[in-house]
Amino acid sequence: MSLAEGLADDEKVSVLLFLSGGRRYGIRLSKVREVAEIEAIEPLEGRSEDYVGVMVLRDEPIPLAVVRPAGAEIPPSLPICIVLQSGAAVIGLAVERIIGIRRFRPERSVAGLVAEDRPQQTYLDDDGRLIQAIDVDRWFAAQPKLPLLSDQRNVKSPAAQDAATQASRTRYMALTVGDRHFAVDSSLVERAIDDASVAMLPKRPGVRLDSVIEVSGNVLPVLRLSTQALDASAIYIIVNFFDHKWAIATERVLGIVANESPARASGDDTQERVIASKGRFHEVIDLRALIAAHVPDFVRPDGSRA
Repeated sequence: MSLAEGLADDEKVSVLLFLSGGRRYGIRLSKVREVAEIEAIEPLEGRSEDYVGVMVLRDEPIPLAVVRPAGAEIPPSLPICIVLQSGAAVIGLAVERIIGIRRFRPERSVAGLVAEDRPQQTYLDDDGRLIQAIDVDRWFAAQPKLPLLSDQRNVKSPAAQDAATQASRTRYMALTVGDRHFAVDSSLVERAIDDASVAMLPKRPGVRLDSVIEVSGNVLPVLRLSTQALDASAIYIIVNFFDHKWAIATERVLGIVANESPARASGDDTQERVIASKGRFHEVIDLRALIAAHVPDFVRPDGSRA
């Protein structure tokens, strides 16, 4: 068991890992509003080392920044935007690729890593390697002179006034199986992998579980959202539910999305069945029902059944 795996779960934080300039970085998932594809980047007037342009997301202009080692060139391909929000201000972080979601100990401050006075924030992965953490709050505070960002701060539109409410709502990992779109609560997701070793299981009456995968020496049951095109479902979303890890088979991960449906009434804690995001509906995965359907005899650690 690694050091990170040995920590109590409530001591860890969910971190979105991404690639920029060939290096891995991490940002707390709680700071991420959504992840979207970049269709086009419009150049900014003037010069800036951090900003590469502006993208328009659902009629909202968003300034795009890039993370890169000091002195390095801007990566030639930046197809993904991590949308960050602080109050009414929004910044997009243009990146090469999303690696996935991991759970780490909270970032630590380490001085002397680079030739700067301020210490760097880092995470420590399971292999003992450092991952540089992105300090979103400091980043927003360091860019007060960007005109578009200043305009965002001064806008008092209904959407801006509701920013805190939107930020507090559940975020989801969006995925597809065939022509169906699904969503799973991102706080339950540990990672997404595409290189797992799969072992098929003999069929049992009343049991839909047909395979398991091996991840870091652990054997995890595979939960399938469809019985069609099994070979195409080669990406596995690892979730922690009932104090047990499960693997949801999927074909494609679309990213982290926010629910754009109208907010439910206060006190309504029932699970959402469908969410709307970017003009598309996603079926919300009911993990309790999915597990019960695959493993009807599964017993939770507290002795109760799924």
